[in-house]
Amino acid sequence: MATRLRHYFQSHTIIVRTDQPLRQILTRPELTGRLIKWSIELSEFDIQYESRKTLKSQVLADFISEMTNDTQNTEVSWSMHVDGASNKEGSGAGILLMEGNKVVAEQSLRFRFNASNNQAEYEALLAGLKLALQLQIPRKTVYCDSSLVVHQIKGEFQVKDPLLEKYWLITKDLISKFNKFDIIHVNREQNTRADVLSKLATTRQAENTSALSQLTLDKPSFEQDTILSITQVPDWRTPFLDYINTCTMPNDEPNLPLFRRRASFYTVLGNTLYRRGHSQPLLKCISREEAEDVMAETHEGVCGNHIGGRALAAKILRTGYYWPTIKRDCISKVKACDNCQKHATLSETPAEELHTIEGLKKKLGEAKGEWADLIPEILWSYNTSIQSATGETPFKLVYGAEALIPVEVSRTELYDQSNNLQARTAELDLVEEERDISAIKQRARKQYLERRHNKKVVHRSFNNGDLILRCTEEARKPPAYGKLAANWEGPFRVLQNLGKGAYKLETLKGDQLPGTWNVSSLREYQS
Repeated sequence: MATRLRHYFQSHTIIVRTDQPLRQILTRPELTGRLIKWSIELSEFDIQYESRKTLKSQVLADFISEMTNDTQNTEVSWSMHVDGASNKEGSGAGILLMEGNKVVAEQSLRFRFNASNNQAEYEALLAGLKLALQLQIPRKTVYCDSSLVVHQIKGEFQVKDPLLEKYWLITKDLISKFNKFDIIHVNREQNTRADVLSKLATTRQAENTSALSQLTLDKPSFEQDTILSITQVPDWRTPFLDYINTCTMPNDEPNLPLFRRRASFYTVLGNTLYRRGHSQPLLKCISREEAEDVMAETHEGVCGNHIGGRALAAKILRTGYYWPTIKRDCISKVKACDNCQKHATLSETPAEELHTIEGLKKKLGEAKGEWADLIPEILWSYNTSIQSATGETPFKLVYGAEALIPVEVSRTELYDQSNNLQARTAELDLVEEERDISAIKQRARKQYLERRHNKKVVHRSFNNGDLILRCTEEARKPPAYGKLAANWEGPFRVLQNLGKGAYKLETLKGDQLPGTWNVSSLREYQS
């Protein structure tokens, strides 16, 4: 509860009414284990503990908690045996559905089309899955004697045959509709009844049989009159919808705390995702294709005024639409327009980057003893300068807008409160995207500097038996020698190369040195 409703708990006082000594337990100094973890997690909230005064409001809750019996529902195990057969006389499939040890249904299918043995195995599996879905069986185990089909369904074998790939896609789609599904490979001797049903359409077992269904399949399953979504374009709204509705975290999300913080900006109303905004209370989240249509319609109506990318994004936000890359897409849309490109304004060109560090050294060097008085000026210069790593000023990344420098104070004479409020709310709605873009630029800058540094690094490696010198650590230097002590000692012999720059060393007499030594502390011995 505290995890899902954290923003409510942090903004209000929580009153806990209970007869249990929770306050005394959570405030003990000798807490250990799980109790101290709970105490730390709850310490960020304003919680007040009160004793329960009356039982009237708690009668129903106490009755449910005290009189509820611990009952465990025993689930029935469903199993199915499937088999396909193909020979000169024709092809068919057999399905045997069992509830525990009881046979529930038998099905024999005859194909009116030529099918290979693997194709018949897939047809048998598909027929069994459809039968289980019709009977609303949530969990089941399938036994099949085709090793190829079993390993392809499990993902252990690659599907290279285009025909079998069509069957594989339909099968995986049906499997996703079960709560639990497992497929096991068995020998043909353990799949006798399904094998008989696949070969003999008129066979009926004499005992322990509830029903035998005999069907005919006119054409392959992938040619049925159904629409299948083979390729699906990922939608950026899906992870947020899953998290808000079912608290399911995406498996490929590298930064889970950041994802939770972003998810707190969204809400769901009638299966539609909305973002809490500043320009509008709720901004409707749209897909990538819908965003292209919205940008086209909005930009075509104002293209004669040569509107800029930021202004286009702000106008779309005022109409109540949102997607994560709205600012970047709008700027690209404007740049692609020839008429807008000719009338591009200087307001969207980045300012020249200031050499803040050099200015800091120069100012503090000239100030001598008054350097402390210049710290506010240096900080202001740093916060209002565009950084090469992010492409933005630190002030804008924090507050969502550029700072008003003293030179621009005269602009306040043309201040319009309504227009300024609209522009400010649009900037607040776009600040999250600007932070993401700055983070990407920062990572790219780090990778560039890393590659440039690695080009200058000269990698060293030694072979077993090479003579090397070892860097003398400060603790091993004779204190009487002072700065005249030798920086290298040895020689030593390489005993073993452990990989990744780690080595085992020994003395020339054959005594092994304790520990391992990194290549950065070693160099070649030259006699």
